[in-house]
Amino acid sequence: MHEEPRGVTTEQVLDRVRDLWDPSVDALTHLPIGFGAWHWRADVTGEPRYFVTLDPPLWHTAQTLEATYAAAARLAASLPAVHAGLATTEGRFTSPLAEGWLSCTPWVHGSRPDALGPDAVSAVRALHATPPPEGVVTWVPLVRPDLVEELDAWSTSPWDSGPHGEAARTAIRRQAADVARGLSAYLRLTHRLDPSSYVPTHGEPGLHNLWRADDGRLLLLDWETLRLAPRERDVLDGYASLVPHDPDLLRLFRLEWQLGEVRSYADWLRGPHDDDGDTRTALGGLRHELGGLGETA
Repeated sequence: MHEEPRGVTTEQVLDRVRDLWDPSVDALTHLPIGFGAWHWRADVTGEPRYFVTLDPPLWHTAQTLEATYAAAARLAASLPAVHAGLATTEGRFTSPLAEGWLSCTPWVHGSRPDALGPDAVSAVRALHATPPPEGVVTWVPLVRPDLVEELDAWSTSPWDSGPHGEAARTAIRRQAADVARGLSAYLRLTHRLDPSSYVPTHGEPGLHNLWRADDGRLLLLDWETLRLAPRERDVLDGYASLVPHDPDLLRLFRLEWQLGEVRSYADWLRGPHDDDGDTRTALGGLRHELGGLGETA
């Protein structure tokens, strides 16, 4: 997130990192990157050592996030591209803080690659071929059948609790028919699912979650989205021309992303909010996903 979290201070995060991961950490810097979680760089004597994340309770409970990060650590034991979190001194991978959960991964010097290469494809294929790790959460369709009714109920009255509310509400009302067509197609496609074919999937293995270390290694970051699911869940993120897939299931996951983002942004912007980098990004994201539904629904 671009803005620092409300209700959590840098000192609180620093204290927790020192208590549970490394007492030698002496500085913490908020990083205005990503979207959906907050991040900091933890330093020791002026050198970055850890990447610290605070996950909000959007897609997980305390139990499922802990299980997910523990499962990622098990995958890392056999898959070199998996850049998993570090266990605390208590043997866990997360620690509750305010309304979310804190985690730490090793800091790796490097840069984001410019394009998906053969090693990225190999990393995703190796993940899909790996036996499911103990505790991995199984994906289930995330979009509820009553989404259209929910958005309609939300948007009948003005969204005047924040500066971007009415713009968001207008966009949703204008493209309600596209949302309805997309939801109908999504629900039909869920009948194609076969849980016996599910494999470990990252969920978002695109360029934004790939990292080329200075020593040449390619790492796959951010394992909060790890799920046992159809392999097409990963193909969505730029791999469609690179790996075999079922086009219908690929469409299902594209629709799930679009519809899920529309609901998430709508729920955010209908409530109290400020005009800042995060809320402007949310409004832009809402319009983008609604536009995508208009093209594909």
